[in-house]
Amino acid sequence: MKNKILGKEFDELIESLSKFPSIGEKTASRLALFLMKNPPNLTLEIAKSMVEARKKVKVCKTCNNFIFNNYCICNDNSRDSKILCIVENMFDMLSIEKSGEYKGQYHVLQGLLSVPKGIKPEDLQIERLVSRIKKSKFNEIILATDPTNDGEFTAQFIKEQIQNYCKNISRIAIGMPLGSEVDYIDKNTLAKAITDRRKI
Repeated sequence: MKNKILGKEFDELIESLSKFPSIGEKTASRLALFLMKNPPNLTLEIAKSMVEARKKVKVCKTCNNFIFNNYCICNDNSRDSKILCIVENMFDMLSIEKSGEYKGQYHVLQGLLSVPKGIKPEDLQIERLVSRIKKSKFNEIILATDPTNDGEFTAQFIKEQIQNYCKNISRIAIGMPLGSEVDYIDKNTLAKAITDRRKI
């Protein structure tokens, strides 16, 4: 709904903030009001940090993760190069790292396949993942997407694409409640999920 009192600039700000995940119009309106009632330098500071982060962050051509300061975990020679864990995003990867139970490689999808949302395999560059698996000859691949409808659909789709290139494909399960999200699970539960992963 357009705000005639505050004008189109305010409406455009709300619309822009609404593009963030899980941010509806009401929350976007509150954030916009917060920015308006605070000193202008706060807004400039937030905008500057967003622009600077966006300019400096790159995407790894191997694992599809975000790269900060030219470092990527997939270049760490101390990690097991024969096991691959496929996750939705960087936060899921960090959560698994905190569990302390996994020392292999990662591939970050940067999203999940979703029919309702119109997210297709090409949007997640699944072909690049399959190509990596073909070349690397992993001994085991762990599908660690969330146990939600989209997470399960994504895991099943990827399994079908890669099952000819790796005989040992597993799925985190025990300790992960149905409908939960990886980055919200405590480290002990997540460690158990990694340790007790099941072959699929």
